[in-house]
Amino acid sequence: MVPARGARAYFQQLAEMGETELVLEDEGRTGRTERRGRTEAAERTERTERTERRGRTERTGRTAKGGPAMYPAGITVPAPKEEDLFSTDPVRRAARLEELRELIEACRKCSLGYTRTHIVPGEGNPNADLVCCGEAPGQTEDETGRPFVGASGQLLTEILRAIGIDRERDAFILNTLKCRPPGNRTPEPLELNACAPYLHRQLELIKPKVILALGRPAAQTLLSTTAPLKDLRGKVHRYRGIPLVVTFHPAALLRDPNNKSATWDDVRIVRRLLDGEPG
Repeated sequence: MVPARGARAYFQQLAEMGETELVLEDEGRTGRTERRGRTEAAERTERTERTERRGRTERTGRTAKGGPAMYPAGITVPAPKEEDLFSTDPVRRAARLEELRELIEACRKCSLGYTRTHIVPGEGNPNADLVCCGEAPGQTEDETGRPFVGASGQLLTEILRAIGIDRERDAFILNTLKCRPPGNRTPEPLELNACAPYLHRQLELIKPKVILALGRPAAQTLLSTTAPLKDLRGKVHRYRGIPLVVTFHPAALLRDPNNKSATWDDVRIVRRLLDGEPG
């Protein structure tokens, strides 16, 4: 201990040496005890928070990172039998997307070939890891020859950007139908069947890592099913070995924004599949 008569000189010396705090021996022990107590309390609080987060994860099915747990397996669409090397089908023999575009331009297999303004075969990176497949071109798409360029297209661009996807650089955007049905009516089975070979060949040439089906008609066409959208969402399907996730069409989100949260879950699953997480 410092004698009382030397206290003033002692404190002045400490100040000159740059010391700003004084801890006496007994107080030092008390301080260490208090700090240790605070550390143990913080650790207990952290353990409690981890337990609570784990409980929320189990109750809601959400991972610690946020977003849904990986979706369970869904429908599996097997790859077709090995193609005939001597096939004369020009769609099967097309080796490039541009060749398919020329075939679609000349197509008159259904009435839409006579009522369209422009074909809308799709656009984007022909080597993209992600393909987004919608139902059919709308009026704006028919006028421009480009897919998803109206309000729903702008929303799709924002959705993809939110998971780090540039639609022109990182994705290929297409529809099951390559021509607009008059009045934007629901595609008829004959029309879907006529366009299906083009769609399947496009996917064979692009070879994406993941497919995002936008809306019920696109999902039903790709998965060869009549199941409703509510039964197709929340699963990782397999289209000829390629993971396929189903979500709402952007046009449906514009009509009912309440489904945006579910769509956000779906596209985060897409992001994780693109990043290599098993699905």
